[in-house]
Amino acid sequence: MVRGITFLAGAMLALALAGCVPAQKVVSPRVELQNVKILQAEGLMQRLEVQLLVSNPNDFDIPLTGLDFALRLNDLDFGTGLSNTRVDIPRLGQAVVPVEIRVSLFSVFQQIQALQNRTSLDYGIAGTVHLDHLLLGNVPFERKGSMSLQDGKAFVPL
Repeated sequence: MVRGITFLAGAMLALALAGCVPAQKVVSPRVELQNVKILQAEGLMQRLEVQLLVSNPNDFDIPLTGLDFALRLNDLDFGTGLSNTRVDIPRLGQAVVPVEIRVSLFSVFQQIQALQNRTSLDYGIAGTVHLDHLLLGNVPFERKGSMSLQDGKAFVPL
């Protein structure tokens, strides 16, 4: 009998506390390609730094613990990236996450050929953002966009 009363009291306390905590609407972060920097060639591979802009539309900070993605440029598979760098995305804010990737020189030459006489770079990026957040966890993302080649931001050598 005492066990039943203790359990019932605990359950009522938990419900009362849950009622005091306001429900937060959680929105997935948005990931966009911001820049691609050429680093160094190593044999038949090219090292690049891909800079991803991660936006947090929520009213609370989000701790990003990593991400993985596949990148397409001008409708061609270009490369994949992994990062285990922890970045705290501020509430209603953004952070740039740099990720080093390696691509074949063949892919680089395909892009050089595809970029001739173009003023923009079309991209598609899809992957998963890994978050240390109870309500979000791992969040898939997919984004398509275009970057101007005239402002000198895309494919900037370091």
